[in-house]
Amino acid sequence: MSRCLFFGCWNDSGHYLWAPGAYRFWDDAISRPGGGAHLDGSFAPKRDQRTGQIACGATSNDRDDYHRWRNFEECPQGQFLKHTVGGFTLIQWWDRNQGDGRGACNSTILLEGEHTSEQVLAAGKLHFPHVFENLSRAGVALVEVFPEAP
Repeated sequence: MSRCLFFGCWNDSGHYLWAPGAYRFWDDAISRPGGGAHLDGSFAPKRDQRTGQIACGATSNDRDDYHRWRNFEECPQGQFLKHTVGGFTLIQWWDRNQGDGRGACNSTILLEGEHTSEQVLAAGKLHFPHVFENLSRAGVALVEVFPEAP
């Protein structure tokens, strides 16, 4: 069975990497998949304020990427992008329903290996049901969106 992880807030503020059973841990290889950007919001969908196109977030944490992405705004909560990177398939969305309502809050479900969005969602619901219960209580549905060519 593939390993399933959650990155985000667990009914409190602060983004962390979690294993099933509320086990918090740190693994830089997972938190920075492929050696690039940190999971914290880098893979959630953003919309270009000038063109309206949806794009993935930054690919690294360097200053040039920050300036390149400053004209982008978060897509609505629940809209997610799927990525396969660093040995995991992940989905990430903006999410203020997991214990922290501030801006830039996001959630990520990671499933080891290559999988469909449906498989990642099913594994997430099985291993981290509280995440989906919190979304349901807030009336937020997870919907896949796709980046658009510039």
